Amino acid sequence: MNAVKNFLRHFPFTLVTLMGLAVSALVTNTYWEQITDPWLDRIGFAPNDLWYWRLERMFTSALVTSGGVVFWEALFFVAFAVGLAEWMTGWKRTAATFWGVHLLALILLSLIMSLAKHQLRNIGLEASELARDVGPSAGYFACLGLVSARLKRPWQWVSGCILFLFFAIALFLPAGIGENAQVKFPADLAHLLSFPLGWLFGLIEVSVNPLVGRFSQRREKP
Repeated sequence: MNAVKNFLRHFPFTLVTLMGLAVSALVTNTYWEQITDPWLDRIGFAPNDLWYWRLERMFTSALVTSGGVVFWEALFFVAFAVGLAEWMTGWKRTAATFWGVHLLALILLSLIMSLAKHQLRNIGLEASELARDVGPSAGYFACLGLVSARLKRPWQWVSGCILFLFFAIALFLPAGIGENAQVKFPADLAHLLSFPLGWLFGLIEVSVNPLVGRFSQRREKP
């Protein structure tokens, strides 16, 4: 019983996130099946939604996956990346990174897609601004960046550069069989934004904390 309490005390945010995804999958029937168009239109987020102040979609879209294998992949990444971040930094910092970077990445994504309309039209991706998507991937990749930044040197830089390269390569890979290129591009771009943002937040925290500690020690001296 004590072991269960200790586990719950160490990973509250991860467990709440997993539970939320599980409940959402049951409600939307996406634990085995793909999400339906009515559900996607109701809770999904498209870059264009920001300019019409459909801000609730920025939150609801992170609580549901596109379903099937993607749902189980999301559970794994939340358990791994978010759980590891929470074990290393605590639930408050992990929750702030997950939701803070998720929201910031969607805002930046919307801004980039809006400014790059002409370029997207040239490569046949002009509909990407209107394509709705769901999933917590921006949040858990931000937590992965946080974990990477907390590693000791030089591994924080090595892991950060390697993983960033993977996300950059994924952005330019063609859509796979049965994959919608209009959805894939903004999703991959959101990943490319969220990982380095999480990494930077982690690096800033690692750099600032020692300075704050030294400042506090100086103030305590008589």
